Amino acid sequence: MRWSSDGSLLSRDRIPTYLIGFGLSLTSVVLGEIALLYAFDPTSVDDSEFLVGVLTTMPFLIGITYAGYWLRSSALSSARYPRIAGWCLGGLLTFLIVNVLLMFVIPSGSWLVIFSWGRWAAAFGAGTGLLIGCLEGRAIERALAAERAALRTEHVEAQRDYLDYLNGILRHEVLNTATVINGYASQVLEEESSLDDRSRRWLEIVIDHSEDMSTVIDDVRILLQTTDGNFQLEPVNATRVVRAEVRKLENAWEEIDVEASIPPDVLVRADDLLPRIFGNLLSNAVEHNDAATPRVTVTVEPGPDTVRFEIADNGPGIPDSEIDSLFDRVESHGSTHGLGLYLVDQLVSRYDGTVELVDTGPEGSRFVVELPAVSPEPGGSSEESGLAALSSE
Repeated sequence: MRWSSDGSLLSRDRIPTYLIGFGLSLTSVVLGEIALLYAFDPTSVDDSEFLVGVLTTMPFLIGITYAGYWLRSSALSSARYPRIAGWCLGGLLTFLIVNVLLMFVIPSGSWLVIFSWGRWAAAFGAGTGLLIGCLEGRAIERALAAERAALRTEHVEAQRDYLDYLNGILRHEVLNTATVINGYASQVLEEESSLDDRSRRWLEIVIDHSEDMSTVIDDVRILLQTTDGNFQLEPVNATRVVRAEVRKLENAWEEIDVEASIPPDVLVRADDLLPRIFGNLLSNAVEHNDAATPRVTVTVEPGPDTVRFEIADNGPGIPDSEIDSLFDRVESHGSTHGLGLYLVDQLVSRYDGTVELVDTGPEGSRFVVELPAVSPEPGGSSEESGLAALSSE
């Protein structure tokens, strides 16, 4: 990098423009040379040596001019431009000097031959040097890209190992502690009949928070699995998965009303994490529902390309302030929807599907999930896939 006399930086980004200008200037010299010869000595234009010199010069002039345009539009970093320009200038000077020395050794017929020879040497040297510079620049870019890719891979592997380590700590240390706290609190609540209402309320709060902690840790485990690129999507019996999650919901909540329309043997392309999508959406429909009798409606509509899953409730709706960031990762669990909907969004993206809140208000909310459909295959593979998805839970 150099500075001009007025203090402004001479940008290397202008090097392609200089190359274009150089190529066009040499082309103008050749055309001017032809015009002058034709005006003063038309017979010289037909000279075989002159014609060979012109014809062998033009490809290099075209190459130099094109290289300038190519550098502008290519993905080659401008950091390579100075070295490319150096190769071009070096090739020009080297080849020109060699040919000037040859001119002293080999007798030339006239000034026309000397001038044409010098012009040809300049074009050939500049074009050859430019070609070498461009090839070297591309080789350097490929080497740097490969090095960056290797570093990124190494960094990702290190991060994955670190996340696996943290996940192990969460599951074996924190989760075990939360389980112990929950067990002791539940045992005291069941066995100590002399507890007053205040003490019982505190124990219930302890139990609720320990269960929330266990859920979050399990969600973290699922999120780590979603970041693993080594997964394979297969046909999964979504009918079995959704029906199983509905049964879990009914077993966990006594005072609820569930309406389900689920056709048999609906297949989607997913894996054994599919139940977490519907488990989170169904639990949200009840946990945040303040109706006297929470009502959940589940509808499955298979189509030729996608399967549409609709889960609606009669809850209070989602506040306007939370709608735009409903599926975003939250830094704090102050949000009433916590990690669950972010996990849903990550899993749906894993399956190349979509999830959307299509309606919300005082009369309830409605979520729609669309996942890639799979045509049933003979041989009962759908049953096995469905069972595999359920057994993972």
